[in-house]
Amino acid sequence: MRARSMDEQSHGEATLQRDGASSSLRLPYLEPPEREFAMFREVGVFREDTIVADDGVPLTVLEAGDPGRPTVLLVNALGVSCLFLARLARVLAREHHVLAWETRGLPDFAASAGGDLSVERHCADAASILARKAGDLRAVVAYCSGANIAVHALVGRVLAAERLCIISPSMEIPTVAARTDYQRTMLPIWEKIDQSGPRFAALVRAMIRQNWRPHDGTLESELHHLNNLPFRNNESTHRYALMQAACLRFEWPSLLARVTVPTLVLHGADDDMIHEDTSSAVAAGVADGTFEIVPGCGHFAVYTSRELHERVRSFVGTGEHGGTRTIEEE
Repeated sequence: MRARSMDEQSHGEATLQRDGASSSLRLPYLEPPEREFAMFREVGVFREDTIVADDGVPLTVLEAGDPGRPTVLLVNALGVSCLFLARLARVLAREHHVLAWETRGLPDFAASAGGDLSVERHCADAASILARKAGDLRAVVAYCSGANIAVHALVGRVLAAERLCIISPSMEIPTVAARTDYQRTMLPIWEKIDQSGPRFAALVRAMIRQNWRPHDGTLESELHHLNNLPFRNNESTHRYALMQAACLRFEWPSLLARVTVPTLVLHGADDDMIHEDTSSAVAAGVADGTFEIVPGCGHFAVYTSRELHERVRSFVGTGEHGGTRTIEEE
């Protein structure tokens, strides 16, 4: 399969607004300058709806493609904007019904609107969305910390899917010695915030903000800026840490061993957030797991890499035939 770039050369092209798609989603956590980002135009692929979870909390559901086709559920990194999934959703929506949702913990998520940020709570949210919006669940595709939700939901039979695809999994595998700087330094910090509370979260947020890159109008800059949304204020930083710490409490190797569906783990060759050995170990932990490295992309490959999008689409397969095939690039 030949890689095809989706970097600044195509960033901002008119094709981002094809099919008459509207970019009128609320995304209330975005400030006016961020709504001017070229990435924001991609949100037009989604139709927006609101459902109420079983604990009474409203959830923003994002939908693309024909509801009559088999469904692919996208599980985003926790506390991160749906914009990261927009290009992948557009590709998958050509042949499937695509569902995603804005997870609890985003900067606009009031602490009073449901304090439970556990892995189990996110799994229940996914189940609520599917009960309202989907029939046949063809596959679950999870990104970064969303992999924890996908695996826990499938093993706990909260979800039932034919296939699982994981992209750059932020999962704790104790036997893996090699780690990135992020894994070595930030994962223990999330646990420390969980134990110490909001005041320590404020200190960590101040530290993170010192290293922020100024926005320079490039795609890379937009990606980094949006990736920092969880740290917009002290409260959202605390919520983000609670979600990450919750994921660290599980023995993921034992849970991965109970995954029974074919599983593809994709890792960007230049990922500086999640080590290749982590992704490889996640795949090795599943009985029917496959590990693939996607060249020329990093942790944001879920948005930037056309080759990754095509590998996901090929693995998920067409709704009509129930198999896998490679779609030629358009």
